[in-house]
Amino acid sequence: MSFGTALITGVIGSLLIAIVTWALSRPRRARQRVVAALGWLWAAGVVGLTFGTKSGAGQAFNMALLDLGNPADRIDFLLNMTMFAPAGILLSVLRVRFRFALLGGALASLVIEAIQYVSDSGRTADINDLLSNTAGCVLGYLCAGMITEVMAHHAATAPTSYVDRARRH
Repeated sequence: MSFGTALITGVIGSLLIAIVTWALSRPRRARQRVVAALGWLWAAGVVGLTFGTKSGAGQAFNMALLDLGNPADRIDFLLNMTMFAPAGILLSVLRVRFRFALLGGALASLVIEAIQYVSDSGRTADINDLLSNTAGCVLGYLCAGMITEVMAHHAATAPTSYVDRARRH
């Protein structure tokens, strides 16, 4: 599947999810509807980026851990983290527990790596991808959680606005 096909599938699918969930008012919380639409778009992008390119130099499986001396390995690790961070952010918006975000990121990555291994996609199933994808999901989850906490603390300690004071009198 090419990245362009995945992008079109993601956009159309997200729009359909948004329209259908809005029309049915299901799920009831708008946050869940938005996460469903954005989650579909993210998943389509991941599929396009993962299976739309070749890599691995013909090797089916790599169990060698990250070579920190190799700049290409470090960049690949960071790019994979970046690709999975939105999943963690979306899980945080849904207010799932940390262990579910960790498990969700690991399982999603494991599925991708298993498909790469058993299919003739030309991609390498790589332990480093599994680690970096999971780490990206967890990092996105933690960053979104910290931002939510800071915003909640700021809202609780913010001084009353002039408009609010005027309404009371």
